[in-house]
Amino acid sequence: MEMSNLTERKRGRGSDKILLEVINNYPGLSLYELSRKTGWTKGHVDGTLRRLLNSKKVFIKIISRNGRRVNLVYPIEQKPSDIVEVPIELLEADNPTWHEEASIYALDYATIGISGKEDPEWKAASCFVQKIPTIRINGKLSLKIPENFVNFYRLNEKHRVVSVNGNNILITISGDIIKTKKYPS
Repeated sequence: MEMSNLTERKRGRGSDKILLEVINNYPGLSLYELSRKTGWTKGHVDGTLRRLLNSKKVFIKIISRNGRRVNLVYPIEQKPSDIVEVPIELLEADNPTWHEEASIYALDYATIGISGKEDPEWKAASCFVQKIPTIRINGKLSLKIPENFVNFYRLNEKHRVVSVNGNNILITISGDIIKTKKYPS
């Protein structure tokens, strides 16, 4: 009996390590998406996820997506912030854009655009525009979203997806974050 428990704990630690690596590499996936990514059953992912939650290595954001509640899993270090990071190789960063500053645009109620150079079409369509500094760290372009954008879009309460379109960054604001699951005591 004791040997069986030891074997189960070892297997559990191995599963924890594998799932945590997947969560670190692909933050914001649902239980179903984690199950598909690992090739495990939903029950196996759920049990492993519970151990990671209890050991405070991950947290879950519950959002509303198309009227449905969805649990998204994130590594504990990735608390929501006002920083956007994009790998430099995804942008045409060697041209004159993306060097010292970028322009950020409030395009509509659900979209923020960021460009390495001023975009006259976006400027004409935007509620407000602002210049922001660009920082290059470890092969990533790091941008701090200004407070007026964070407040206008309620970014601390919303789920967002960052994508690259051509040489521009688009941030799409989608469902509400209903709550962050608390760790069981």
